[in-house]
Amino acid sequence: MGSETSATPRLHYQFPFQTMWDDAVVLSSESGKPTLVFDLDLVDTNSIKLAKEVIESKELRVFIKKRFEPAINDFAVDPPPSVGLDSLRNLGWRLSGLEKDYHIVLRPTIIVIGLDKKEIERIPFPQNLTAKAIQNRLQEILEGRNTLASLDEKFWQDTSSIELRERLIDMFQERSKYDSVLYHLKVLSVNTLYPTVARRAAIRYANTRLAVEGNTAPTEALIASLGHSREDSLLHLELLQNMLERYESGKKIDSVSAMYDRIIEFTHGRDPEVFNDYAWSLANYKTGDMDHALSLINEAIGKNGRNPNFYDTRALVYGRMHRFQDAIRDEETAISYARSKDDKHYFEEQIGYYKKLKAQAESAPSQSSEQSKP
Repeated sequence: MGSETSATPRLHYQFPFQTMWDDAVVLSSESGKPTLVFDLDLVDTNSIKLAKEVIESKELRVFIKKRFEPAINDFAVDPPPSVGLDSLRNLGWRLSGLEKDYHIVLRPTIIVIGLDKKEIERIPFPQNLTAKAIQNRLQEILEGRNTLASLDEKFWQDTSSIELRERLIDMFQERSKYDSVLYHLKVLSVNTLYPTVARRAAIRYANTRLAVEGNTAPTEALIASLGHSREDSLLHLELLQNMLERYESGKKIDSVSAMYDRIIEFTHGRDPEVFNDYAWSLANYKTGDMDHALSLINEAIGKNGRNPNFYDTRALVYGRMHRFQDAIRDEETAISYARSKDDKHYFEEQIGYYKKLKAQAESAPSQSSEQSKP
């Protein structure tokens, strides 16, 4: 047994660039080299993957040191116990300052900052690149090729290019330039010359407004414009499900119920999985209607009586209704239909859980009566 007490796994290597980003910006003004910052969280798999690419490539490290003022912004940093409160506050500002000032919403990100402290370019999702690919991308940035600025300039020389506009939208989205994304998607969505492109842009516009703002109006407008073809019907269902997911993430039970009702009506109640998911959602809300949930999951089981997940859902509903013996019975049924060992193990654990709840419920009255005795 060692002396380490931290429960958080750390990177086993020393990252080669330890200068903080704001210090590197100062050094940049003196050296004349742009700042290159690795914005990481070195307990995260993707950040660790990127770090290993850098650590294990001497060629990339030499390339970076020669052409940039390299720095790290590591949110997994553990300040030593001797660090005072003022220093901790300063550390917090330094870590968050990069992401706030340059609108970085995803880690890891590699960002190149110019001598004027303005962003030159960034590399989103760098964990998906090899060390050589990162080096090649940095070389392009130094040469001003395939950057947001160069693409933007090229686009405004030919605004009729669908390809350039879509590439520009992707780069704006990677940089969280939300207003620019919406502007260009809106333009594409009314392009009558290319209806397929327009449809694709309209869907993306609606999904973006929904994801970022929670605004359902564009999605509802798109649904209202759809016909009855198979393609339109599939899109209709997809858009309903997108709104459902948004409401579920916001734990808006009334809106969740309304969306499930719309999906069931649209699909004419053909899919038992929808009934199962609806019942599961109701059972997971404190204000959920358990009688309705039970009716839904019973209908799902009536349509497919051999799906173990359906019995697990009904067990959850029974558990919420304090019908623990019924919950145990359904988990036992789930085991009988389960195929994988992991599923069987999970259902067995659930049986133990409901048995514990049943025992607690049965002992509660006796405990109460014991406490009332003189």
